[in-house]
Amino acid sequence: MRRILSIAIAVGLSACASHHAQIASITPPAPVVEAPPPAPVLAQGLWAVLDPGCPKPAGADLRLWPACASPFWISHDRALVIHSAAWGASGHIDASFAANYIVVGGDPMIAQVGTRKDGYLFLALTAPSINDQGQLIGAKGAAIACPKALVNPGPLLIKPSLNGCESESPEAVRRAAVLALQDQAALNEVAFIAPGNP
Repeated sequence: MRRILSIAIAVGLSACASHHAQIASITPPAPVVEAPPPAPVLAQGLWAVLDPGCPKPAGADLRLWPACASPFWISHDRALVIHSAAWGASGHIDASFAANYIVVGGDPMIAQVGTRKDGYLFLALTAPSINDQGQLIGAKGAAIACPKALVNPGPLLIKPSLNGCESESPEAVRRAAVLALQDQAALNEVAFIAPGNP
């Protein structure tokens, strides 16, 4: 009987030791990083980047636009940016810049515009306007410069430029986006003008 008891205790102790070892080997789970909410789809057609205080153009005739408004078209995942100086009296586009773009949701939303060849411009967008179809038709924003960049956050530019964000983590880009939006008076407006293609 004593031998059976000894075996039972030994088995019990070994089971406890094994259970203790299993508990000790469990590591706490990694913190869960929530993905940002999906960004709204941009309305397709003619848009404008407006300098602070610039009136929103009333129509698609670019010859009637104020100089403080820069036109661009959105078509699916492509943006066609028109250089303001290239829009002559003839109404023909003499120079433009085609780029890919993606928009990531959250507050602020972050847009990446550009190409691998020419570099990317990162934009912080806030105060979104959404139409009845759930499409983004307006926002306020500023260009993002990440800490390693040689440029400063400022007005939205019409041509992507390297700004130090390509090699940064999404969290670092989002922190830089929040900083870029601090001066509310200096923010540009991005506004949908009309459907259609260039």
